[in-house]
Amino acid sequence: MPSSSPTRRQWLQAVGLTSFGGFGDLAGLSGLAPLAAWATPAAAQPGPAGPQRLAAAWMQGHDLFAGIVQLTPDGAPLQVLQSERIPTRAHGMTVEADGAVVFTSRRPGDWLLRLRAGSAPQWGWIEPDRAFTGHVIHSRDGRQLYTTETDLETGQGLIGVRDAASLEKTAEWPTHGMDPHQLLLDADGSLVVANGGIPSQIETGRRKLQLTQMDSSIVRLQPAAQGALDGQWRLTDTRLSLRHLCWGPQVAWQPARRWLGIALQAEHDDPSTRAQAPVLALFDGQQLQVQPLPAGTALAGYGGDIGCDGQHFAVSCPRADQLTWWQPPARAGEPVQWHGSRPLQGVYPVANHSVSPLLPAPSPAGLWTAGEAAATRLADAASPQPAPVLGTTQGRVMDNHWIPLPATA
Repeated sequence: MPSSSPTRRQWLQAVGLTSFGGFGDLAGLSGLAPLAAWATPAAAQPGPAGPQRLAAAWMQGHDLFAGIVQLTPDGAPLQVLQSERIPTRAHGMTVEADGAVVFTSRRPGDWLLRLRAGSAPQWGWIEPDRAFTGHVIHSRDGRQLYTTETDLETGQGLIGVRDAASLEKTAEWPTHGMDPHQLLLDADGSLVVANGGIPSQIETGRRKLQLTQMDSSIVRLQPAAQGALDGQWRLTDTRLSLRHLCWGPQVAWQPARRWLGIALQAEHDDPSTRAQAPVLALFDGQQLQVQPLPAGTALAGYGGDIGCDGQHFAVSCPRADQLTWWQPPARAGEPVQWHGSRPLQGVYPVANHSVSPLLPAPSPAGLWTAGEAAATRLADAASPQPAPVLGTTQGRVMDNHWIPLPATA
């Protein structure tokens, strides 16, 4: 990355609480592929030689953007296919049936953005006494959007139920916890939500308070019953915050269930305990269990993002510059297999196929991930070799998450 551009860590420090006053369209972008083609459920995930389009957010210079990028395994630099300047950092996103992508702002956020080929960007703004907390997903029938939010008066977590066409709120459901973060749709139509459980200052949503009162949990809500609570699970270690979610392979002894991988953030007071804290928990639909790190391994207690290649979970650890690999057990009672880690400077986003049921199943061809200056596709979880650099980001610092989009026909 050119020396005039900030590193990812410098950017995170510089813009963590910064708002930008103006934003607008970027003119002159060429090579825009039809968004509708990117979300065709029948489209296959590209093989090793094919291009990969991703919905992403990034910073370039001092400007923030959300849009669609493309990567290829031939070493070509990252290509921007569509881009929109945004007022504050984006975080999560989801793809809809017609190919539109909806982005939401980083906590404490106030905006939603829909990008659709051939249409003007559509913005939605949150109510004055609420804040977005980073993630969005559409309902099973596509008529609604679900957003994680916080009540700024009480600090309690909410699911905002929004009309998908207008982005206007139609209902709210409690998440039965504070600091809700990522949410996913299960195969039965229920919502699985991670309550991060970290008390924070209402004004910023980020200054942590009274960590001894952390209360992180996974909850299942039933949209068909107005968001009724259908289960809540907690870890024994109350200083581990459950944050990012990804569906994995079937549970071998319960084929009707899928493994849910959860990236963790440690909030222990003792630096040594925090450095060696777990970064992954697994949920089989009934039990929530943390996965200890191998002896002597320290990953700074921070799982940034999570993805799955169909068999293995990949958890990025940007504070340790490592991407870790894990395989759920094949039989009841067996341990989770640790497949080691790959070094990649500033690694953060990992392609996550879970954020929309419209996305194709993950491919063993590998997962796209990005570091401070380059992107790579990792195709062999068991290999200890460093990740190959397959495409520079050309001075663009990729933000926390991106999602793969199906290949065009």
